[in-house]
Amino acid sequence: MRPLSGLLALALVLAACAPGTGGALRGGVLVTYEQAGETFKIWVTNPETIRQLLDVHEGRAEGGIPNGRILRGSGAGGHNEPWSWHLDPDDIHLADVTMELCDGAPWYVEQEVDEFVDNVKRYCPWGAQLVGLEDLR
Repeated sequence: MRPLSGLLALALVLAACAPGTGGALRGGVLVTYEQAGETFKIWVTNPETIRQLLDVHEGRAEGGIPNGRILRGSGAGGHNEPWSWHLDPDDIHLADVTMELCDGAPWYVEQEVDEFVDNVKRYCPWGAQLVGLEDLR
């Protein structure tokens, strides 16, 4: 392989796997939410929640509150960077009502990530608005 061709191939692979592009994610949907002027992303593999999210995204249903088990790390493919937390892709549901304890802005969750992961165990931002959805099934 010529050196230039090798560099081009490497650049394409790196671009496909870059955080936020969905390049390393397959078998679910990557959803972007806005909460308190900040964005966060959730990777969802739960089929029922995927159906609900598609309905919301396409205007066939009202949005619910994303509610899921919170884990450390930015998630598969770094999908929730720059945050050091993500939601369990199999455990995310859209709720009509949740407890106030799991609500908060992304910056607050980042600041209190140990409290959320170890004690609260869930994240359910009441004011989150779905602003993007990438179907990677």
